[in-house]
Amino acid sequence: MATRAAPGGLVGRLLALLTRLRAAGGKRLADVIATLVIAIFAAGAATWLSTTLPLRFVENLTYDFRLAWGAPPPQRDFVIVKMDDAATQAMSASSACHCLAPIDKAWLGDLIAALDAKGVKAIAVDYLLDTWSSPEEFQDFERRIAGVRAPLIAVVDPARKPGVDFPVSKKVLYADARALMHVDYDDIIRKYDPRPSQYPAFATQVAMAISDRPLPTKPFDIRYRQPDPEVKAENAGAIAPSYSAAFVSFLPAPLLQGKIAFIGSVTRAATEDSDTPKEDMHTTPLRFRPGHTQGTPGVEVHAHALSQMLAGDRVKRPGPVWDALMALVAALAGALLGRSTQRWWISVAIVMLGAGVLLVSAFILYDQTALMAPMVPPLLSFAFGFFVLSRLAAAELQTQRAFYSSTLERYLAPQVIDRMVDGREEVKIGAEAREITVMISDLENFSTLVATLPLDTFSEVINAYFDGVIDILWKHEAMIDKMTGDGIIAIFGAPVASTDHADRAIACAREIDLYALEIRERMIGRGIKFGYTRMGLSSGIGLVGNFGGERRFNYTAYGEVVVIAARLEAANKTFGTRILFSGETLKLARNEMPIEAVGDIDLKGVPVPISAYTMRADPA
Repeated sequence: MATRAAPGGLVGRLLALLTRLRAAGGKRLADVIATLVIAIFAAGAATWLSTTLPLRFVENLTYDFRLAWGAPPPQRDFVIVKMDDAATQAMSASSACHCLAPIDKAWLGDLIAALDAKGVKAIAVDYLLDTWSSPEEFQDFERRIAGVRAPLIAVVDPARKPGVDFPVSKKVLYADARALMHVDYDDIIRKYDPRPSQYPAFATQVAMAISDRPLPTKPFDIRYRQPDPEVKAENAGAIAPSYSAAFVSFLPAPLLQGKIAFIGSVTRAATEDSDTPKEDMHTTPLRFRPGHTQGTPGVEVHAHALSQMLAGDRVKRPGPVWDALMALVAALAGALLGRSTQRWWISVAIVMLGAGVLLVSAFILYDQTALMAPMVPPLLSFAFGFFVLSRLAAAELQTQRAFYSSTLERYLAPQVIDRMVDGREEVKIGAEAREITVMISDLENFSTLVATLPLDTFSEVINAYFDGVIDILWKHEAMIDKMTGDGIIAIFGAPVASTDHADRAIACAREIDLYALEIRERMIGRGIKFGYTRMGLSSGIGLVGNFGGERRFNYTAYGEVVVIAARLEAANKTFGTRILFSGETLKLARNEMPIEAVGDIDLKGVPVPISAYTMRADPA
């Protein structure tokens, strides 16, 4: 049997350290310490690697996916008044210059007044009202909105000073236009700044105008809402019903009454291949949902932030301590599972299953509690812990294989050793009835050899003889039950069951016979009186298994089949043969061979006569 070298490299050093720990503090304590240390290093390595660009991408991807598909429903409090192609053309037609940009303030004033007349709760204008072509334009705008009762919020550039760089309207609540935050390398809007300057953010100013609830003062993660399920066609994906600003005056009042109306540029198209130019569109986590693959209108992002403020919910983050603890727990789980398997495909399957469980659990956790747990550090920690401990367990098993092979192969058949180290059969006391063939051999004149040969010569002769016989036995997959001084008891068909055990036993006996004749001839040439090797073979049902006490047992066979083989071996002397086998062995053998019937013979301890056969070969 070939043995494997002990593992080297990092795994070999870890195994050597584990061995020393076990010697110092016991196996259980050493295993606990090793598992904990490896889990800590795995969690630390995973946490550090998660800060690298490729893994940040993966973390952001899982974050965005959960945010998009675990989004809560929006309040039914909003309406989007969109500046689309129809609205732009209507504005151009009504303005004196027929311009498309900037937005015509007189037309905008009339739109605001029309919305107020429909009974809206508030009007939020996502256009800069800090640039006027003349004082007359501002005064005209003031006249048009003079009767507006709903709170009116508009954005300005915070770098421009009110009253100095632009006139201030008492009707307008001004907000900072810069609330959407790009906080990562991928330029995706995930955060909102409620107070980016001396002005509140757009959504914050609207919330302050219509609600008394406490509002966030620091940047927060936007918890995006589900699209309105009733919004279809080119508006699909919008957080609320969307109407073109060109048709506001024709809309029934109940559609707008009590709603917060956001006025802004919306260039979402009905089809992905639309030629409509995309303006004020931002990449958001909602890009996984229909209607947002090409971006989310900026005015809708503000509506999402306002919806979150009014609902009072937020995306919950565990915090650094809990993040580290989750990574450590995942690493420990991977490490503990890693000690239970060594096959590579099982390892990969367990890691894939662990990743799937983590993904599903994280999605459910966000969907139910709004808790956004990190994904990459726990997943990497689990994988690192699992693979390190599984490789360590495999290296330990490899070392055990080497030990068993080098220590036990001198005494046990290779099949028994393989079953022990591979774990395919538990080594236990017990037996089973199995069809086997038993072969028992004996060396003639053994006592004479012991008495007449010097010790060194005897040792050389007998060891050479048994080396050759054992090689032949193992070649034919025999299990050597025991060696009895000058003889061997071998079993075919156990511990590994086989259907050709009789054929292998007969072929093995013939080959041993030829080998024994050859070595006898050589020994006689040296003046050594080396006798014939006599063998008896018998087939039948025997009890095979581990027999003995709890502390010491031996894999062997019992039953009449063993008794018959022993008696046939002894009967060779009576009939002048070297090989005798029973009729049962002949019956089970499938291969043809030159045989000769000896007849039915009475054997001691066997109640009925046994049909015996032999294979003759002229002695040298």
